Amino acid sequence: MFSKLIILVLVYIVCLCNLLFVLAPFLAFLLPFIDYQNGVFSVSSPLIFGLLKVFTSAIFSISFCMMMYLFLDFILGFSVFISLKNCKRFEKYKEYDFLTPVITQVKEKFDENSVRLYIKNSNEINAFAVGSLGSKNIVISKGMIDHFLLTCPEPKMFLSAIRSVISHEMSHLINKDFIPTYIIMVNQKFTNLVSSILHFIFYNIAKIINTLPSGGRVSSLLMIYGYKFFNTAINAFNSVVVYNLFEFIQKFISRSVEYRCDYQASKAFGGKNMAFALSITGDNGYFTIFSTHPKTKSRIKKIEDIKMSDDTIRPVLADSIANSIAFILFAFTTLVFGKLAHIDLYIREILINHETIYRKLSYLWHLINKIY
Repeated sequence: MFSKLIILVLVYIVCLCNLLFVLAPFLAFLLPFIDYQNGVFSVSSPLIFGLLKVFTSAIFSISFCMMMYLFLDFILGFSVFISLKNCKRFEKYKEYDFLTPVITQVKEKFDENSVRLYIKNSNEINAFAVGSLGSKNIVISKGMIDHFLLTCPEPKMFLSAIRSVISHEMSHLINKDFIPTYIIMVNQKFTNLVSSILHFIFYNIAKIINTLPSGGRVSSLLMIYGYKFFNTAINAFNSVVVYNLFEFIQKFISRSVEYRCDYQASKAFGGKNMAFALSITGDNGYFTIFSTHPKTKSRIKKIEDIKMSDDTIRPVLADSIANSIAFILFAFTTLVFGKLAHIDLYIREILINHETIYRKLSYLWHLINKIY
């Protein structure tokens, strides 16, 4: 439970860092207003409070949009559609008919009859699981199937190995281990969008300031070069320190998630079969886009003696609780930033004065219609 929760919290911290880094241009706005007297730099308090309000408002807005996007993504499956690019249902390949009884057995064991199996046209030794509200999917690459065909001495061992890998991915699927990656993907989309908008706004404001008769050119140049400096320095810090630190911590924390998937796959169809599947995938196990795998030898030691269970394999309760806590934390921090930005006061004012606002908007719309 704690490892899953820590990963999700780390992901959110990285997302917040991304948002702060994207807001770097606002730091450049301060430069023309910095006062230097008696060896001391100072900036007026109203300006600082104004920037803090901009920062908290921006973080709230992006966090809120991320939550809405994640909600819609969970319902409509945007990320699933992207992840399944270059993938086809295995039923469309006649040569993969042998997978029908394999996926049927896995579905029955995990009581997940709606899961679909896809084949990715790739030579990588690769498998992963993606899902949304109405879609649960496991993807296995042609490269992995071909590798197992060449490596396994007999058909029975080949089918057992493939079944174990699919069971491992089924564990990822039922426990929703893809959520941290989805959050990072959504955050990247919104930060890129906001960064482009801010870049456009910033340079247009700098152009306007450049036209001012008194000190406009100097202030404009100071803002532009300040923006370039802050942007370069903060992006370098983000990519070199923040992401590497995140990957380093995640590498160790995510091991418990992989061990859990190996364990559930072993309980489903036996530890010996899972151990064999791991042994023929290489020193680090097969590649996955959703997690960092621990060393194969340590994984084999943990599961090779596990006996097959007659029970249905269910999602781990602790992981379900961790997922819920993470989303509650996400919503709570979004509300905190909204409170700091006084969004609640704006909403209250809109609700109180909604009739006046509606009349003004109607009048504006009427004027626009007259003009055009």
